[in-house]
Amino acid sequence: MLPVLLSTVLAAQVGETPPPDAALVEVPAEATSAKDDAKRFLRVAVYDLSVDGVEPRVGRFVTDAFVAELRKLEGVSVVAMDEVRAMLTHEAQKQLVGCDEGASCLSELGDALGVDELVVGSLAVVGGASVITVRRVDQARAKAVGSLSERLTPAGGEEFLATVGPFTEKLYNDRVLKKGAVRGVPVEQAKRLNPPPLSPWIAGSTAAASLVLMAGGAFAGLASLNESSEYKNLLTQAETETVAGSSLVARAAQAESFSLAANVLYGSAAIVGIAAVALVPWTNFEGTVAPE
Repeated sequence: MLPVLLSTVLAAQVGETPPPDAALVEVPAEATSAKDDAKRFLRVAVYDLSVDGVEPRVGRFVTDAFVAELRKLEGVSVVAMDEVRAMLTHEAQKQLVGCDEGASCLSELGDALGVDELVVGSLAVVGGASVITVRRVDQARAKAVGSLSERLTPAGGEEFLATVGPFTEKLYNDRVLKKGAVRGVPVEQAKRLNPPPLSPWIAGSTAAASLVLMAGGAFAGLASLNESSEYKNLLTQAETETVAGSSLVARAAQAESFSLAANVLYGSAAIVGIAAVALVPWTNFEGTVAPE
C-alpha cells in the first residue's frame, strides 16, 4: 500500500499519472551517454538529512534548502519528505519513519516513490567541528553516483547552509540552472535560521530613555543658565543697594546644582544612546520567527 501511495504523491508533484504498480522503469547506464543523461528528465526525492549533535530544526532547515536548490535546476522535479508525509495516512507515515539510510531501505523508498534518484545525507558535530555529508544515489543502478563531505567551523547551523549551493553544483554538474536562478541560499533566508534574539521594543525603549534623559539634561541646563543670570543680576543690584548675602549664595548654589544635574543627565543620555545603538545588531526588527 505504501509504495502506491508514495508513487501517487510524486505524480502529484510532477503532474503525471503513476503506473498502477508504481514500478520504476530502469534504463541501463551504458545505453545512455553523458549528453543524453543531461537531457533526461530527472525525478529526485530528497530524504531528510539525519542529525547527530545538531539541532533537529537545523536538519529540517538545511533539508528544505537542498530541496529549493535542486528545484533551480533544469529538467529536475523534486519531492521532499515533508510533502510526502503531508499526503500519507498516519499508519503509512509510521512505515516511512522506520526507513533509515540503509541501502535496502533507500532502494525500497526510491521504488515506492518512483524516482530516478535520491539525495540523502547527514549533519553532525565531530570533534568540535561541523560535518556535512551528502550523497546522490542513482536508483536504477542502486549506488551512489556522487558523494561529498566537508568539515566546517560551527556557526549556529549557517555553516551548513553555505554548502548547499556548492554541493548541489558539484553533485549535479550535469544540470544547468533555470533561467534567472541564482545558486546558493539567499542571505535573507539564512538569517531566518538564527534571527536576532531581542524584540524591537527593547531597542526602542532604550532609545526613548536616551531621549528622555537628553530632554532632562536640556531642562536642567536651561535652569542653570536662569539661576546664573539671576545671580549676576543680584551682583549688579548689590552695587547700588544692599543685597542679602544668603540670596547670592542660594542663587550660586542652585546654578551649580542645575549645572551638575544637566551634566549627569547628558552623560547618562549618551551612555544609554550608545547602548541603544549596540542593541541594533541583536534586534529582530523584521519579526522573523526561528524554525522549530
